Amino acid sequence: MANIIEQIRAEHGNMAKLLDALERQVAIFNEGGTPDYEIVLGITDYFLDYPDRCHHPKEDLLARKVIEGAEDGASSLHKLEAQHEELGILTRRFHQYVRRVLEEAELPRRDFVRAANEFLASQRHHMQMEEEHFLPLAESTLSPDDLASIDSDLLAERDPLMDPGSEAVYATLREAILSWEGDVRG
Repeated sequence: MANIIEQIRAEHGNMAKLLDALERQVAIFNEGGTPDYEIVLGITDYFLDYPDRCHHPKEDLLARKVIEGAEDGASSLHKLEAQHEELGILTRRFHQYVRRVLEEAELPRRDFVRAANEFLASQRHHMQMEEEHFLPLAESTLSPDDLASIDSDLLAERDPLMDPGSEAVYATLREAILSWEGDVRG
């Protein structure tokens, strides 16, 4: 089993793929086209569920362990849980925009695109901060025993995006992403 830092990095990779897919759909919408709303809704549902239920608690637990073990440089980690809460608020707001579009409510395209771009930028900025600052600090601060202790505290919940047995909506997203990745490589 991968340690918590490897799990978080893998989940960030999965989330980045979803953000890329969402960005493609938003570009279609912005150009006056019709995006694949099943993909847009699946992505927003994923971000409503998985990060707050599984991903962020892993990071929060890791941050608490780093704060306990670090002599300095960990003061910014006290803000991590608050940042996760802010991301949750932003995700719920964007999800409401998606719902309004699906319900064909009166909503200017520019408002939806602005909300989507804010969501995308915030998610990417947060993951970049974690990849560049938080995870390297955790690696340099925590011992293998610390990481093993954290791993044993966590539930073995898999990222539904990459779990072949997950719900149908995630299976659709997974298939679309794998298809896009194949197109990019080919």
